[in-house]
Amino acid sequence: MSTGGAVQGQNVVLAGRTTEMWERLFQPVERWGWEFVKPVPATVSPEANNPPIAEQVYAPRDYQLREKRSKRAWIGLIGYLVLAFVVAVMVAGMAESVAKQVPMAVELSGDIILGLGVVLAIWNLVRTRRRFSVMKRDYTARYNTAVERYNQAYTSWQQRVAEHDRREAQRVAEAMRWYPVQLTTRPARVDVFGGTEDGWASLIVTIGSPLLAAGSSVFLLDFTDLAVGDNLAVAAAAKGHGVAVQELPRDLAELGIIADLDATELAEVVAETMHTMNRTQFGADLRGLHTDLLTAVGERLSGPPTFAKLVAGLQVFRRVYDAASDETLSAEEVRKLNSYVDTVGSTDQTQNELQALEGELRGLARAERSSEKQTTAGFRALWPVRGFSVVATRARTGRHRRFVEHLVFHRTLQELHTREATGRETLIIAGADQIGLESLEAMARQARRAGVRLVYLVQHLRDDMQKLLGAAGTVTLLMQIGNGDEAANAAEFIGRGYKFELSQLTLQVGRTLTHGTSSSEGGSAGFQQSRGYTYGGSSGSSTGPNGGSSNSGSSWSTTNTTTQSRERNWSNTVSESEADSQNRGMTAARVYEFEIEPTALQGLAPTAFVMVENGLSGRRVVTGDCNPGTVLLDRVAERPRLG
Repeated sequence: MSTGGAVQGQNVVLAGRTTEMWERLFQPVERWGWEFVKPVPATVSPEANNPPIAEQVYAPRDYQLREKRSKRAWIGLIGYLVLAFVVAVMVAGMAESVAKQVPMAVELSGDIILGLGVVLAIWNLVRTRRRFSVMKRDYTARYNTAVERYNQAYTSWQQRVAEHDRREAQRVAEAMRWYPVQLTTRPARVDVFGGTEDGWASLIVTIGSPLLAAGSSVFLLDFTDLAVGDNLAVAAAAKGHGVAVQELPRDLAELGIIADLDATELAEVVAETMHTMNRTQFGADLRGLHTDLLTAVGERLSGPPTFAKLVAGLQVFRRVYDAASDETLSAEEVRKLNSYVDTVGSTDQTQNELQALEGELRGLARAERSSEKQTTAGFRALWPVRGFSVVATRARTGRHRRFVEHLVFHRTLQELHTREATGRETLIIAGADQIGLESLEAMARQARRAGVRLVYLVQHLRDDMQKLLGAAGTVTLLMQIGNGDEAANAAEFIGRGYKFELSQLTLQVGRTLTHGTSSSEGGSAGFQQSRGYTYGGSSGSSTGPNGGSSNSGSSWSTTNTTTQSRERNWSNTVSESEADSQNRGMTAARVYEFEIEPTALQGLAPTAFVMVENGLSGRRVVTGDCNPGTVLLDRVAERPRLG
């Protein structure tokens, strides 16, 4: 996923336009920042590559022939005249024989033939040229008509393409580039991890201004010691919204953080504060002991409870309170507390916890006494139904400051138990790293019940804070995270996408050679002999007129035949074969990569963020910028982008 220009942040020069910026910011439209959307590039007209095609007007088949004839018509005229003259001379010669009988025959015949030849020659010239001129005029008319139609079509095509380009250029020039980032769900909690004081201050202004414009209330607990709510306080005051800023422990007496609590509620708030600050294996037992001790003190005090009275009451239980020099407690309160001293007991554990409670509350009592303004309105009055209220901690020592932060946190948690839900309230806790995971989850549960939207600003994504990532019903904003391990965890949470990449190329080349020889040799021999014998003979007698005669004969023959044959044959065979083979292969593998690389999260601009939201349509990852000055840029939309 490309981080783009929105992730890099925007530097906006106000140049005296602060009032204009407040006017644009305080609009009753939910906004967590602005998403930069690059306009869709201008598209090419679908007709750009399809210009009109000129109509082909073909000349008649015999156009060139007639054109040649027309050009050579004068030559034909001369030929006809010469021919006519020759014929006339010949006819005149032939007519000389009759010239004596008809003297005018020769003269008239020559003139007539010559005249006819001239007329025929001129007629042929006119006819040839006229036929071509008619053909040419018709062809020229058709050609000019086609050219005119093409010119009109081409001009119209150019105008349509130019109009399309003009509209596209105007669309790109007028397209909105920044769209408000809104939530598609209604989460009970929004967790912001990472960021700097400038980024948090910008985010608070960006999300708080539309809430105040809509008539809601924003309550900020600032544990950063960096005054991240001052910009919104100035802007809200300039727009006429109610603003209350309290700095602890300086304004402790004016705030009256415990003035409207009864003894049980007071004991629970302080005991929870002690428990979250000092977790030990006996934490649950100590929390119960603290609750009992503080309840016992609170029940025996008259009037609104103060930290000075709590410290004095604990000193009474420890038997170190000097009623003669300290007028914090009335005589009646001292009497009630002394009557309970034996019940409290004097075990080492009890005395140690009494001393621990007194030590933590002593600093608050001192700040309470030094405050010029006292109030009994209580903490509840600071969280109005409308307007912007800030409680910021500015303690000098680290432990004292932690105690104040935990005390304010648990007092706010206690307030949520009794607060009437309006659904228009937002609680922002800046620097929630200081509070334990158990307390943060308890705050989240109670805020959900009370209908208050909760926003945690957590600077470091480590240890238990990682367990807050992706909780059900929450939205996560990731701002600049400098630590490499924390950035890796955040990138892993955002998720990984996959793509196919070329991972292997193979090339196999082979060659096979085969060579073979064979030989064979053979022969045959034969002998055949045959013998034959033939014998024959004849005898005979005859009697003639002169007496008798006789003859005899014999014959024989012997045949011997002998046949011998020899045969020999041989052969040699040589065979060779050669084969080449080549095999190419390509392998693509699915590769999983971070949607946003850890280095990109480390290099975010102070006001840039990555929002991760799980909605009905699936997981949504949006990059945005919460710089309030973005509203002064050109082409900033008032409504979120659709789709």
